[in-house]
Amino acid sequence: MLLVSATFASMAQSADEIIAKILKANEKYNTVSCQFTQTKKMAMMDKEVVNSGDLYFNRADKLCMKYTNPEGNLLLITGESLLIISGDRRNDFNTKNNVQMRTLKNTLLMSIAGDVNAVAAENATKAEFSQSADYYIFTMQKEKGSKSKMTKMVLSYSKKDLTLCSLVMEENNGNVTTYDTKSKVFNPNINESVYAKPVKKPNQKEK
Repeated sequence: MLLVSATFASMAQSADEIIAKILKANEKYNTVSCQFTQTKKMAMMDKEVVNSGDLYFNRADKLCMKYTNPEGNLLLITGESLLIISGDRRNDFNTKNNVQMRTLKNTLLMSIAGDVNAVAAENATKAEFSQSADYYIFTMQKEKGSKSKMTKMVLSYSKKDLTLCSLVMEENNGNVTTYDTKSKVFNPNINESVYAKPVKKPNQKEK
């Protein structure tokens, strides 16, 4: 019995070891495509809004979240630019000059890249580790001095392939957005046109 207990103890991994394992596993993926579902709980509304679409990630600071429901919505990251299209609203941010949008941009890119420590550093916080039967889970609470618009984040990585399966972001205003991913394809050839900014439509209001 003592031998068995010692064996299981030796198999246990620290949070730092798991974080390093997740990062190393994701370093071999220069591109990723998958389907995603976005579930938004509004603090002032007693209901959830569920949207979905296709995600295209490129390690060279590029991310396209192209919504198919509702069609036309978009979140697009290219370098320092963060473009968000929602209905008739079009917001094109230069993240060099916007701390909150820069933090959001980097949080999305780093989470998908599997860099848990970088996500925590970007949000001036620490990652608390836990796990379930299927996931490694990292919870981050907003700390004093952080300029992030998020008060809490939860990142869940699959124990099977060590990739991001869920990202939960709770904002200062109480809104909670959850992104779930599925049907991942690793290192696909993604046409660069995916990351091209769409032409502004006449009915879109730009901020």
